[in-house]
Amino acid sequence: MTLRALSVKQPWSTAICHGKNVENRSRPTHFRGTVAIHASKTFDDVSPATLDWIAEMTGLTPRQAAQQDVRGAVVAVAEIVGCHEDGDLDVPCGGYDDQVIPYGLGATNLCSPWAVAGQWHWQLANVRALAEPVPCKGALGLWRLPAEVDEAVRAQLVARSINTPTETTHG
Repeated sequence: MTLRALSVKQPWSTAICHGKNVENRSRPTHFRGTVAIHASKTFDDVSPATLDWIAEMTGLTPRQAAQQDVRGAVVAVAEIVGCHEDGDLDVPCGGYDDQVIPYGLGATNLCSPWAVAGQWHWQLANVRALAEPVPCKGALGLWRLPAEVDEAVRAQLVARSINTPTETTHG
């Protein structure tokens, strides 16, 4: 069976490749396992201040970020290891008491600097950026990669001796 994929607008898909560990969504997921990160063809309408913040968080210079502005391709694989709604945890979303998160609408007590208040936080781990993006048409929600794209993604993972993808669903 082919990998599931998640389309993410730029600059967020590049940020996932460089440490963004939460994907903010309006809906939860019960899916747990490996997912391909697809850079959608559209760029999110973010302010220059947010772009500066992303650069600071990822350590990318503006030139590096521009070079990685890939669209319409799978750019990474990651594990979805959890999902919770803002404020769903014992400590409101897990911590960061003293941190104000610019993109998070000034919210505090979020599980990650990347988390946005009022959203479902899809927790990402074990992110592996692909050496070469694999062109692919995206879709909404979690979707399956076409067989030839799945094969190309898996070939890169094997070439880099990275664990083969797995998946499970809960609930």
